Amino acid sequence: MVTFLAVSHGRAQLGPEIVRQHEARAGDRLAALRTLRTEGRIFIAGQMTQFSTLAERPNRLRVDSFTPLRHVVQVYDGTAAPWISHTDTRAGVPMDMAPPDAEDFIANADFDGPLVNCMQKGYSVDYAGEETIDGRKAQKLLLMGKRDEIFFLWVDSESHEVVKRLVYRTDNGRRVAVETRFKDFRAVGGVLQPHRVETAADGELLYAMIIDRMEANVAVPSGAFARP
Repeated sequence: MVTFLAVSHGRAQLGPEIVRQHEARAGDRLAALRTLRTEGRIFIAGQMTQFSTLAERPNRLRVDSFTPLRHVVQVYDGTAAPWISHTDTRAGVPMDMAPPDAEDFIANADFDGPLVNCMQKGYSVDYAGEETIDGRKAQKLLLMGKRDEIFFLWVDSESHEVVKRLVYRTDNGRRVAVETRFKDFRAVGGVLQPHRVETAADGELLYAMIIDRMEANVAVPSGAFARP
């Protein structure tokens, strides 16, 4: 019994220690990173869409997507409900996002991700074992949020970066596993950032996002996050 309790206690401490390593992975350079601007391409069902993003600490995000026929804008200003605008829908008048989309967009707007200051953000973290992701060892973490949302994150054992996320969504009454992998990490402003993101549902690739350019600490244009 004593041995069992010691092992259980050791596993219980692994989660917080992995979180600590993730928070400390870039030292003071992480806090010095105030804004990020990206440009890239999304490939969905053989079609390419160009996009740009602007993110500002702590939780402001703007995403612009372009095709020859439409321009889509998605924005969260950190306070009001996220909104979306399509040039070919209601003449581009901004509309509130549907609740599930709004929740995901707000989560994605978290500049540092859920593991940085996770307790203040209302997440509990449990260690869930070690796995190999793309040929590298990664530590699996189970996170539970304030509203009982549950998801998994995999943290690379060497870089301490999040390399995989798994969440479960309900689609027409069916439970779907949505898996996102973060790849091709490069230093931007002294902090490693993924330049390729792949998302799959129940093992089937939904889209791949390729980032061609990423800049740190850019100036934010006036009104960039304002709703027209």
